Amino acid sequence: MVDALCRTRGWLKPDGRLIDVRPLHTVPEVEIGTGDQATVVGVLTVEAERHERHAAANSALDDVLDRRLFVLEESREFAFLRYADSAEELRDHIAQRWRQTRLDGATCLRTAAALADRPGARLWLRERAAMRRLKPEH
Repeated sequence: MVDALCRTRGWLKPDGRLIDVRPLHTVPEVEIGTGDQATVVGVLTVEAERHERHAAANSALDDVLDRRLFVLEESREFAFLRYADSAEELRDHIAQRWRQTRLDGATCLRTAAALADRPGARLWLRERAAMRRLKPEH
């Protein structure tokens, strides 16, 4: 990944910027809520490979910043939410689109029960993410 960041630096226009957007943590939380009241029902099961990829991306970014190939201009954190109408819909979405990550059976059942106990509640998956703006050092 360091090599890719180095190549990207060469492709940017003199006033260009690199935007890095990715999760801060590898384990998103499953939540239900109404209005501004949210309850964590569980977390996704994440295989070691995803943790390793995440750590490698952090390491690569740290490396290019340490080598002063890029300068961090700005960094902002935010919550990225994916909504679903049911625990099963969320489970299937994750199974179809995410590698090395799943909504396990116990969490799926607990989520379905929590939704049944709270009429009108919404279900979502919360990921803490960051967006970083990097400027090439000249």
